[in-house]
Amino acid sequence: MRTLLIALALLLGTAAPAAAVAPTPLEAGTPLTAVGGGRCLNGFNVRGHLLVPTSCGPVGTVVGGPGGAVVGTITAVRPTYSVVTITNPAAWVQRPTVAGAPGTITGSAETAVGGSVCRVGGATGLRCGTVQQKNATVSFPGGTITGLTRTNLCPDGRDHWVAVFSGSQAQGHVIGGSGSCTSGGTTWFHPLNRVLAAEGFTLVTG
Repeated sequence: MRTLLIALALLLGTAAPAAAVAPTPLEAGTPLTAVGGGRCLNGFNVRGHLLVPTSCGPVGTVVGGPGGAVVGTITAVRPTYSVVTITNPAAWVQRPTVAGAPGTITGSAETAVGGSVCRVGGATGLRCGTVQQKNATVSFPGGTITGLTRTNLCPDGRDHWVAVFSGSQAQGHVIGGSGSCTSGGTTWFHPLNRVLAAEGFTLVTG
């Protein structure tokens, strides 16, 4: 019996350690869940935080990622976006990519008026258009927002907060529009660089 116990102890002592769980990727366009909140979608990744739509919920709302694991909580709510502070960075890898789009985000240089911009919506797929106006003031049902960029990207209400990009450069997030993808229309986005400057955040790039 003593010999058997010694043999078991040796086996347990040399057993292979449990495999480490790989961090779950988060990219712009990754669907999130908000406990007690509304629709939530990840925007362009900024180090240590997520940028999400205000529809996710108020400050203190717990936000989960793919699989339901907790990413963090909403720590700030602004007029056009909210901030989630990641509470367990080791569980997540923030990628410089946009779900459904090719390539990697390498910066956030703003595209001039007339330049091309694209976005990938879960409802309408990849669509591209041009920048038509900058620093626009627009009245929405929830209030008036300044500093927006107007494009002729076709709008879809289900595509709120999708990431807008120009090649490898992040541009911003859709916050509203008028018209439709069948009849044409206008889409407005909040420039990302304004958010980065206001919050002191660093964009995750590749």
